[in-house]
Amino acid sequence: MLILNGILAFIAIRNVGVESQLEIRSKYRWGQLVVAGLLVIWGAGTTGGLTNFGDLLFWSLFMLINIMMGTGGIATHKLILPGAWFRRTIKFEEITGIEIAAIPTIPAIEKKTRVIVKFILNSHREISLVFNGTVTTVQAALQAKFGQRVAIEISKFE
Repeated sequence: MLILNGILAFIAIRNVGVESQLEIRSKYRWGQLVVAGLLVIWGAGTTGGLTNFGDLLFWSLFMLINIMMGTGGIATHKLILPGAWFRRTIKFEEITGIEIAAIPTIPAIEKKTRVIVKFILNSHREISLVFNGTVTTVQAALQAKFGQRVAIEISKFE
């Protein structure tokens, strides 16, 4: 258990370092937290509870890492993807195009506007992140980051 706790502590410290580089944060993915909570409830309940410090440390680190998995965004020279124990990063050089689409809102329910940004990689893979803001503010922030090197298109939400 000590080795496993050491590995989880290393992952948590590494993820804190990667997250601290974020300059533009994407919207938090709450699904990560729901799954982690269910796993902690199931795991701590089936192993006899939190009987010692090692168990408490394990489940605390496990939950911390899963909370951090919901964040992603744009750092200085790379795109940081949410949803992985070891944070996956993509260098700006791998991005060949960007598409931005506004998410339709229901004014009575949602007060914030959100946009989906699709990053197209040179391997023809597409990665989507959701950002809070209008299309023009997100486009200006991305233009400041990427300059004229990457074409930014505005499209309809489909």
